[in-house]
Amino acid sequence: MDMLEDYLRAVSRLLPKAKREDIIAELRDEILTRIESQEGELGRTLTPDETEQLLRDFGHPIVVAARYRDEPQYSVGPALYPFWIFAVRMAVILEVVISALVFFGRLMAGANPAEALGTAIGSGITGVMTLIGFATVAAWIIERKGITIAYFKTWRVRDLRFLDFAAWDWADVSDWMAARTPRPQAASHDYGAYYGWNLRQSSAGRGVSAIVAGVVFILWWVGALSFGLTPIPVDYASLHVDPGALAHVDWPALKAAVYWPVLAWSLALILFGTVILTWPRGVRLRGVIDIFMGLAGLAIALWIWTASPVANAIRVDSVQVLLQRIQAFFIQPLPIPLELAATVFLILFAFGAFCRALGGLWELLTGAPRYPGD
Repeated sequence: MDMLEDYLRAVSRLLPKAKREDIIAELRDEILTRIESQEGELGRTLTPDETEQLLRDFGHPIVVAARYRDEPQYSVGPALYPFWIFAVRMAVILEVVISALVFFGRLMAGANPAEALGTAIGSGITGVMTLIGFATVAAWIIERKGITIAYFKTWRVRDLRFLDFAAWDWADVSDWMAARTPRPQAASHDYGAYYGWNLRQSSAGRGVSAIVAGVVFILWWVGALSFGLTPIPVDYASLHVDPGALAHVDWPALKAAVYWPVLAWSLALILFGTVILTWPRGVRLRGVIDIFMGLAGLAIALWIWTASPVANAIRVDSVQVLLQRIQAFFIQPLPIPLELAATVFLILFAFGAFCRALGGLWELLTGAPRYPGD
């Protein structure tokens, strides 16, 4: 019976320790009963091959042990699946779009087309697999650790619109593209009307999107994702671009200087999305996070404007000087001045951060959400 003991030992390794001995005793009795019954029919002892076939018919140890395990037998359960597929689709879309932009950017910079395409495909596939893996591991941890998601008890009907996107397939995408013109008013039972959904009206969708954006950015920021962004020689003249002093900036030093503040800001974005998802009515808490993110963004923008390695290239002394540069750009747009583009971008970033902090203060003081979907 060495074969039976080897079989039961393999099963026992996969069983919960608290119930292992009782289950093995039960399985041993059942298998021995089958062996005795078959030997009685044959009138002789089973051969090793016949015994192995009986055990094979009884079931693989993994399958047999799975019948007695209490924890979930899946990585992504049915309750989490819509959130998982939503996050995966958002992450894949981000990865594909960024990889495509990098590919065309490298082509415009004079890179070899075949090399640029190979880099884009390689980084895209690696990035997609990495993002799917992170999403699956997160879902697995939630399932195995029994983490309670308050959203399942505090959800609101207005938050359900994001499920439209989670349920989309290629046929839905084709229908949406074929129906780009406004549809007639649909009847109340015509769920096709939801193709006109607005993601921003769903706080749950906005929460998952914030988490996905934060995770994707952090993975790129720490180097886990590359998007094919490798340095290549750039012929600015052929691109009709004037980099000015930005061509001589030490970009690695700039990233090192803002590494931790930007990382903290990205983590706050993930926290913001988590709060929206798990506690949709926590308006004041979201306001506090918005205030932090807004002030942090303003601080980063102020440092870049005044003390960073690019400060001398992008800072302007007055609004009048900025307006003069913008006017000169419209008069003669080529070559495109990257210094002016960086200046305008930083100003808009700071303005957005200010509006975010102001909106967070409003939510904190009034408890009233800023967005209609909240």
